[in-house]
Amino acid sequence: MPLVAPMLEKEAIMRELLVVFQEGFDEANITVTVNGKEVRRELGVSTNPLLGIASEVSVDLPAKGAQVGVEVTNRGLKAITKVSGKPKSVLVSIEDGRLRMREGTGREALL
Repeated sequence: MPLVAPMLEKEAIMRELLVVFQEGFDEANITVTVNGKEVRRELGVSTNPLLGIASEVSVDLPAKGAQVGVEVTNRGLKAITKVSGKPKSVLVSIEDGRLRMREGTGREALL
């Protein structure tokens, strides 16, 4: 019988979510939160007009679901979405002066 190494506690209770910043970002200062706690900060993020993507970050989520928030601090924009199940990615864009978040497939990553 092969020996199986026990999973680390963090691996057992956390999973990774890709947050992809797409259209509408211009020198944006972005804060990402999970359940109200800051987990990432990106400064000077701008959308590449050829790719339609500005940046991407990975964050850890608790296994039982979470609220993921994004704030563009230098534009006064903020949005929160609840993720549950096994989401692969959240797509974030600025459209008509509003921050929009929606679940993605996980295939939107930069190459």
